[in-house]
Amino acid sequence: MASNEPTPFQRVFSLRDLLRGAPLRACLMYTAGSLLLALVLVLLFLYTDLLVRGGTLEIAQTEQAALKSLVGEIVVQDFGPPVANGPASLVYAGKGLLPTVWRFRDGVFGPALRAAYRRFSPLRNDKQALLTLVMLAALCGLVRSMFESRARILLIRAGQETAARLRRNIHRQTLRLGPSDLEGRASEQAMHLFTAEVNSLSEGVSLWAVRIGRDPLRVVVLIALALAANWELAIVCLVPIAACWYLAQREAARIEQVRQLAETNAARELRLLAESLDKTRLVRGFGMEAFEQQQFQKYLDRFQEDISGGLSAKAWSRRAIRMMVAACTAFVLLYLGSMILLPPAVISFAAGVLLLSALAAAWFPLSSLARLDRDRDAANHAARQIQNYLNQIPEVGQAVGAKFLQPLSKMISFEGVAYATSAKKQVLEGLKLKIPAGRQVSIVASDPLESLAIAYLLPRFIEPQAGRILIDGEDIAWVTLESLRAEVVFVGGKDPFLTGSVRDNISGGNSNFSLQDVTDAAKIAHAHNFIQKLSQGYETVIGEHGEQLDAGQSFRLGLARAILRKPALLIIAEPTDAMDDDTKTMLDDVYSRIAPNRTVIFLPQRISTLKRSDEILFIHKGRLAAIGPHSRLVQSSPLYRHWEYIHYNEFRHEFEAE
Repeated sequence: MASNEPTPFQRVFSLRDLLRGAPLRACLMYTAGSLLLALVLVLLFLYTDLLVRGGTLEIAQTEQAALKSLVGEIVVQDFGPPVANGPASLVYAGKGLLPTVWRFRDGVFGPALRAAYRRFSPLRNDKQALLTLVMLAALCGLVRSMFESRARILLIRAGQETAARLRRNIHRQTLRLGPSDLEGRASEQAMHLFTAEVNSLSEGVSLWAVRIGRDPLRVVVLIALALAANWELAIVCLVPIAACWYLAQREAARIEQVRQLAETNAARELRLLAESLDKTRLVRGFGMEAFEQQQFQKYLDRFQEDISGGLSAKAWSRRAIRMMVAACTAFVLLYLGSMILLPPAVISFAAGVLLLSALAAAWFPLSSLARLDRDRDAANHAARQIQNYLNQIPEVGQAVGAKFLQPLSKMISFEGVAYATSAKKQVLEGLKLKIPAGRQVSIVASDPLESLAIAYLLPRFIEPQAGRILIDGEDIAWVTLESLRAEVVFVGGKDPFLTGSVRDNISGGNSNFSLQDVTDAAKIAHAHNFIQKLSQGYETVIGEHGEQLDAGQSFRLGLARAILRKPALLIIAEPTDAMDDDTKTMLDDVYSRIAPNRTVIFLPQRISTLKRSDEILFIHKGRLAAIGPHSRLVQSSPLYRHWEYIHYNEFRHEFEAE
């Protein structure tokens, strides 16, 4: 049984969304455009009939009373006396659409034609009628073009509005999930969704809305017009056209599957070909050149066969579809031609043109609707990816009844803390450690992810999967996030600056901080001097559309942002980028200024930071392996000594180069 569960695409933009607001106005405009298209075809029918008949009507004298009743006594009198064509017939020449009005007086168009002929005198003269029909057709075409252009713009905007809504949701979800992104993968995923996937979905929404809002009604209008021309002949012609359309779509779907299979096989063979590029030492070392060339040629031939097979199948499919369309077209043309030209004529030439034009015009929206599901696949995939991301539950949440955290004054304790990444990589395992308040501590690890995890756990960017973390004996899982992050501030070495003014970057847009507060914090962080040299000082716009800062300047800006908030616990992850000696000296001075009356935890990148720390916590395989000052650990801990040698020995780069 088919599931009634809506697809991801339908959850993003459903038929209900199409029938309200701007999309509904667009659908109404497309409806008007379809009706105007039908009117253009009717005008073409009248134009053709006028050319064929030349405005000349021959009737029996006994039918003159019926003619007067049809077009009105006054109109007939305006014609003047008809020319007698023998004793029993009368000929009216040069009377514009009179022959058409008379011939189709009992048809679907009869009442409208009769009313138009009576009301508008230009339709009663051949030249004036031709000019009127051409001008009306041009006007209808122009108005239709305007309607459909405006409707398309409205539906494209609907796609853009959907994209804007999704980007807002992704942005909000990223703010919820982002702090838990220990490995930096979630931010890459969010960026991909925010740009590529949302763009793909926006285009898919616009395309789907255009086709659904335009094509179904257009098909109905055009088929109704064909039936109005001659319903019996229309039904006879619709049967082969429908069969041809159905077979063509089936063949197109089949060849698409063949093409995808051929591409999959070709990709597999290409991987086999690429593997030989990594085997040169083995091949040359054991003298297997001839064998390798033979194997390579075999896979290359198979690759070429897969590619050629896919192209050949596609070419044959196109030929088959063209042959079906050609056969269907030939049948319809021959059938209608025989009904028009061979006696007794069943349908007039003009009506045949109208019937054929309506059927031909209906083919294109039908083909468009047939491709709808295939074209929506990419948008549906994008919608699924976005919804999966939006449905993720944040790792960290605030507990009900959470308490307000007081500033750190005694001790930080990790009690049996365990943490593993989403990829099931164990980072921390039963970690136990204590950090007294008011100390400068460096945390280093054999795996940088371990020290970063400890830094992320303290402000609850991530949550331990076992154990607990206490600040002054209070489990941080049961305190408010606002109070926790007011007292525990993390400064990352790779933290980007926001697009905006320098002042906003430091204050975070918080109006409670005055310019003097911002300036004082910048002076402590040794950022004031370089800020003053910017084009507009603290009002200089930095970021994507403003001035750029180097790694040292950006890091000092982050320190000023943290200093402004006066946290009790400051976590500083130093930048990995190289910095000049002046910047290093300034950073050492900044650390000396901020250390008094505050607990500072470093994730260091410089040996000077390690040496200035009261204690170094060395983490290995998720546990505390060594603790103490740098001078003692170098002597007492082989693990730390090895780590220090790898990172800071002056000859390490020479060995790496060799």
